[in-house]
Amino acid sequence: MLWNTPESKFERLPLVHDTCVLSMDARIDNRDQLLEELDLPNRPISEIGDSEFILAAYQKWGEESPKYLLGDFTFAIWDSKKKQLFCARDHVGVKQFYYHLSDDLCLFGNDLKGLIKYPNISQEINDEAVASYIVKNELISNELTFFKTFKKLPPAHTLIITDSKVEKRSYWKLEDSPKVKLPHTAAYAEKLRELLEKSVLARIRSDYPITSHLSGGLDSSTIAVIAARKLKQKGYRLLAFNWLYEPTSQDDPTYYEWANSKIIAELEDIEHHYVPLSTTDLYDNMKKKSILYGNSAKFFYEYKVRFSAQQKGSRSILSGWGGDEFATYYGMPYYSDLFLQGAWTKLFQELKFMVLKKRQSIKSMLSFIYHRICVPLMPRKFYCKLPKIRCMEKPALGFIKKSFLPLVKKEFNKPSELTMQPHKTIKKDILVNWEYGYIQSRIESWATAAICDRVEYSYPLLDKRIIEFMYGVPSIYFVHENVGRYLFRVAVNDLLPKNIVWINNKSEPKRVDRLLSIMFRAYSSPFIIKKLSEISSDYIDSKKLMLALQRLQDHSTHISDRINIISEIESSLSLLFSLEYDN
Repeated sequence: MLWNTPESKFERLPLVHDTCVLSMDARIDNRDQLLEELDLPNRPISEIGDSEFILAAYQKWGEESPKYLLGDFTFAIWDSKKKQLFCARDHVGVKQFYYHLSDDLCLFGNDLKGLIKYPNISQEINDEAVASYIVKNELISNELTFFKTFKKLPPAHTLIITDSKVEKRSYWKLEDSPKVKLPHTAAYAEKLRELLEKSVLARIRSDYPITSHLSGGLDSSTIAVIAARKLKQKGYRLLAFNWLYEPTSQDDPTYYEWANSKIIAELEDIEHHYVPLSTTDLYDNMKKKSILYGNSAKFFYEYKVRFSAQQKGSRSILSGWGGDEFATYYGMPYYSDLFLQGAWTKLFQELKFMVLKKRQSIKSMLSFIYHRICVPLMPRKFYCKLPKIRCMEKPALGFIKKSFLPLVKKEFNKPSELTMQPHKTIKKDILVNWEYGYIQSRIESWATAAICDRVEYSYPLLDKRIIEFMYGVPSIYFVHENVGRYLFRVAVNDLLPKNIVWINNKSEPKRVDRLLSIMFRAYSSPFIIKKLSEISSDYIDSKKLMLALQRLQDHSTHISDRINIISEIESSLSLLFSLEYDN
């Protein structure tokens, strides 16, 4: 752990009390509530470490204790009286827990790179994990790692190990969240705003400067403004980064990708920085980064954000990741959901609004009804056969060695609830996105990469209180008059400039175009092609990959037509370089 919070300065780990020994990495957010319920040392709460709250909770509630904890945590407790090891990971999976079990050895920790170096531990690569990575361009799994000898404990799970058993249990499920019933829209918005304020406040509990993402979008702007105001009350200033290069003389600085974050920063006195990226940065990243230890997601800008945050003395980075799936969820199945509920009046009002106020033509309205109501209700097996439907494309797999192709194809053909077809209801869509694992994949990647920079990420929009609340909110509050993310917009209407609240554009064409151009130049460079001639692996055919890279130098094809191939090339290169780096 980073000893990031004021209370962490009083931590003495491992913590020993009675018959129990605890080690942990945690930030407990409901300390005031737990103080009333637990037998804790007779000291001011500001001098009681989070480890003492966790151990006291275990001694009172035993194996049910994680249910009563709020925050980001991973811990292990050796109970000599019960002769058992009890381990747990937080509800969302912000903190990591890796473990190895054999007949004569148990290893666990939150840093896979350190664990795998333990003497006489096999570093054999897990082919199933590699196949999954190739298909999805990152390792999305709640249990698999790239090593056969190590697994992950899934979020919201406990692990109990004794001489006679190994038992893994789920202690929380999103679908068990209670329904939320409030009198009107304003009451729901007020409750959401209250939860947002509490969530951000809990995550700026630090003895060091606080950093935040600030793209100018709805998610990051909300977090940054709340954090900036709360820090200002304490006499501190927020540091923020936008994943975009500083506008040049050829760029329009009033364009929203640049302007929105700058406006927020000026209004709230935030120390604002852009994040430049170059081909050299990509080279350096490829040389240093290994995907094998958990960092398989591709977010090149974030390396520079972490470095800059560290240089400023910051240990905490606030991210809006996870907002799209809960707090700022767009509500795509809204119309089919209304149809299934039999909410005909509401559905008619929404469609009528589109005709009268948005002046949609009959043709466009019929297309809307087809895609938003009819298509989600169709049996999933017929989806790809429907007219005017785009199905998930199979990866080209042109660089995969023939001997490994069967496992990759098997992985691609695995049934998945996450498809291109919209789900019938909002709750089903939220649940499927949650269970798929890509939310946790980015969290895991950033947590792994951040260890070296001595910083840690936190995700206010993935606070357990917020995701339970949003799952319990009736579906009619997600969209209003064809405006998605409606409830969140109402909740922050007085917090942000109106154009950011109501006219915000999610796309980032300037940033994406620049990134693709940099990737194209980097991956087709002589350095990379020469390096490929020296590398071999059991998974990627280096010669075929080298030919593909050479073809990228043909400038007759527009870069937008090469997005998919560049993405697959990047994944293949990352895998090859990681395997070589660790051998």
